[in-house]
Amino acid sequence: MIFAAEKKGAPPPRTIGLISDFGLTDPYVGQVKAVLARKAPNCPVVDISHNVVPFNVAQAGFFLAASYEHFPTDAVILAVVDPGVGTDRRIACLQIGNRLLVAPDNGLLTLALNRAWSDVRAFDLSRAMDAPEKVSHTFHGRDVFAPLAAWLALGGRPEGIGPEIDPADLVTRTWSQPEFGPGRVRAHVLHIDRFGNCVLNLEAGGMGSPEGLRMESPAGGPLAYATRYADMPEGEPGLLEGSQGFLELAVNQRSAAKRFGLSMGDPVELAWEA
Repeated sequence: MIFAAEKKGAPPPRTIGLISDFGLTDPYVGQVKAVLARKAPNCPVVDISHNVVPFNVAQAGFFLAASYEHFPTDAVILAVVDPGVGTDRRIACLQIGNRLLVAPDNGLLTLALNRAWSDVRAFDLSRAMDAPEKVSHTFHGRDVFAPLAAWLALGGRPEGIGPEIDPADLVTRTWSQPEFGPGRVRAHVLHIDRFGNCVLNLEAGGMGSPEGLRMESPAGGPLAYATRYADMPEGEPGLLEGSQGFLELAVNQRSAAKRFGLSMGDPVELAWEA
């Protein structure tokens, strides 16, 4: 039976992490957490963010990839940004080591999969939509994903819900991989933080230590390749490894997004001496 009660002798409760685009104005986050409190009352719940821009799967994927390693090694992390809610899109679970990452199969898991260093397995958990309780066609976050996350946090195993699948079969999107050429790369902005730093889909170390780095578009010009924000003169731009493990386009004590007119999803073309 799906979501059967925890058995005696089950492993200790796991921490549950949450990412969504539900915001904090409506009751949606509270209802999801109420389901978790009812079904897994002893499991700590950590809010990573509920302010993902609505429908922005890429930003949610960045938050997930940058955050999951900071959780306990047996955590369950639920990420629900689900423009296809109510359709036949799959529910997927990515197992990285002993952590379980659960999300709609819409590309949200791709960045985490790309960064995974541990053993990786993937599962199709779409059968969770057959749960015995009433399921809204428009709020699977509360009615499907939350009960599933609670069940996993109480010791349920993904193979108890659905078949194992090849991780390579998970849905991917164009923003998940930068396009490299000799001495150049075309990246995308995954996230813009409150300081105006533009996080790119470039992993730290992916470019080595480029000499003569410059931005080709959206605006041409040289860029410092820096270690710290303070390595750049105030008001000057550069590229550096941010705290989230991705490269950031930054302007010291200014907004890079405003400086270059960038929004999330925009392409950025960089070049250097090959």
